[in-house]
Amino acid sequence: MQFLNIYPKRILATLNAANAFEGQFTFDLEQYGLITSDVVCEVTLTEDQVMPGQWKIWVKPLFDIEMPHFERFVDTLNHYVFEVLQFMPNRTAIGKDLPMVKLFFSDIYFDMSGTEPVVMRIEAKPSTPKKI
Repeated sequence: MQFLNIYPKRILATLNAANAFEGQFTFDLEQYGLITSDVVCEVTLTEDQVMPGQWKIWVKPLFDIEMPHFERFVDTLNHYVFEVLQFMPNRTAIGKDLPMVKLFFSDIYFDMSGTEPVVMRIEAKPSTPKKI
């Protein structure tokens, strides 16, 4: 059993008037084996004004759930989304809908037990998780 694991589910955000995406980040949180499901917090995705094409995810901290090392988790989430997945938000709308970010996560979790967060893959069979 790990001290703290975060299982991201999805980020859904819509383009606002300030040209940033605002929405919700949904995840499951496991602390000492106790799981809190479908935790939802506000999220904003913004593009760097100085370096176009460089995006950042801003997650509003949770005050009703104690989550140590939250800032380190957000940094690791940013690295995973933009460096590993090479995700790039698109401000172009499809049809009459507003432009959206729809990012779904599957088969990964963030192991927050060590000094630095580690992205782990969930194996289909009960075995030792593999570091990504």
